[in-house]
Amino acid sequence: MGVFCWSFSEIVVRFLKAGPYSVGVVGPISLSFYRFFFGGLILLAILGFRKSLRGVGQIFRNSPGLLVLSSVIGLGISNMIYFLGLQLTQANVGAALYTSYTLFIGVYSIFILNERTNIPLKITGFVIGFIGTIVLLTTFDFTLLVQPDKIIGNLLLVLAGAIWGFYSVLGKKIMRRNAEIKNVDVKFTILSFFLACIPIAITLPLTSEAGDFFQHSAPEWLFIAIMALFVTAIGIYLFFMGVKLIDVSHGISFSLLKPIIATAFAFLLLGELPPVAMVVSVPLVTVAVLLINKKPKKKE
Repeated sequence: MGVFCWSFSEIVVRFLKAGPYSVGVVGPISLSFYRFFFGGLILLAILGFRKSLRGVGQIFRNSPGLLVLSSVIGLGISNMIYFLGLQLTQANVGAALYTSYTLFIGVYSIFILNERTNIPLKITGFVIGFIGTIVLLTTFDFTLLVQPDKIIGNLLLVLAGAIWGFYSVLGKKIMRRNAEIKNVDVKFTILSFFLACIPIAITLPLTSEAGDFFQHSAPEWLFIAIMALFVTAIGIYLFFMGVKLIDVSHGISFSLLKPIIATAFAFLLLGELPPVAMVVSVPLVTVAVLLINKKPKKKE
């Protein structure tokens, strides 16, 4: 369900940038701040209504270094690098390269979380899934990945994926360390959202977006609200609620389905025809998810 929510991200961004479906323009740094700040407020309000705020401070006291590393750098800074990379390359290529975070998370989880079951199948699955994603988003034109004028943007997107991978893996480590705290998944998500706002808030005044910050039309605010509530708050919370119960490498494998789901939404909501490459991509990604989540054989 978390991946399902994330899949609306590209649709929302399509409405908030210049183009045929635009309802207005909201800059990438501003949108990053809005999604995390309002997403955090929404989850905080829910906990406050349920009178379940106890333990938020304890999570920070127990894991200050991991929280800063995972949230400020892994979530906030990686998000800005991601948006910067998108400005320097083609959107479809950027989306394909960013899914490299599944590979990084698979590796990180082995060493940081000691998730060592079925390692060969997991690695094989992530590689197959990554290839399937690139096939879908480049429609077999692989020269797009190495165009000289796009190479910096492409490298930034891989870097963003590598850094974001730490957010997922360290988030699971923090929740393990604070397992006795009620609703630790949602409380960690709230803390990480607000901490992610720090580097974004420092960067925002240095950009041209500072002049019209908070000055948006009603349709723009509607899509900002969808990004904050549905894509960010609910999507990331559901992801961490899931990985609290299963391996991170298993949970993140379903994000390989995100480009396929997003393509389906683009067809249903925007009328964009799916590319022929889906005929190859869908089977590859399906096989990848099955391999990654295959249960190990029990020893006799």
